[in-house]
Amino acid sequence: MRTDVPELGIMGRRIGFRIGATTFAPRVLEALRALGYTLVDLDAERVAPAIREGCGLWLVDLDRLATLPSSDDAPDKRILLVASPRAGTCEDPRVFASVQRPARLGAVYEMIQSALESTPRSAPRVRTRLSARCIRGDQRSIGALLSLSEGGCLLRSGESLARGATLRLQFALPDHGLISTRAECRYARAGDAGLAFADSAGHVRHTISHFVTEELAAAARARAGARSDGGSLSA
Repeated sequence: MRTDVPELGIMGRRIGFRIGATTFAPRVLEALRALGYTLVDLDAERVAPAIREGCGLWLVDLDRLATLPSSDDAPDKRILLVASPRAGTCEDPRVFASVQRPARLGAVYEMIQSALESTPRSAPRVRTRLSARCIRGDQRSIGALLSLSEGGCLLRSGESLARGATLRLQFALPDHGLISTRAECRYARAGDAGLAFADSAGHVRHTISHFVTEELAAAARARAGARSDGGSLSA
């Protein structure tokens, strides 16, 4: 059975890519698969033209851009470019945005969302079961993080939070240590509050982003392993 042909996926959520070894930060492609995007390697010799043409956009390293069909041959393609911070302006009219190499998941995801989704998100999120400490002045309470992104989280606690309320939130990320950040309540219902991190330092956002990427990549590997095990059992 051939294993190099990608699943067709949902039309519009199929992304073609032509990249180099240092285009992305570690595990970004695995994380994108976990988020539901079907990735088509444009370098693959046996991928059917119809599959390549069905990609909603192309994710391309600047160093590989010249190997793609020209804008005259493929004028309707949208390209998300990954380039060095020192790279000059790209004149290809199909390039709608660019991110710096090595591209982090958050930067790539935000641009993909803006191009393909009708209600785009700014950052990927993962479901979690993490204990959290909530600090409001002299008050202390314990809650649980139900989901997490580098920009915010969903908090469940016994404390009632009104929209606009602020607090200091502390939680431990496995293998990454303690996170402490100020957060603002954006919405609240039935004991759950959607919080936006208000003053996260760069290293805090980077740590959370790294955790989210790892969790998504692990989910993608587990899903692939389950499909592989299922195939071997049924063979």
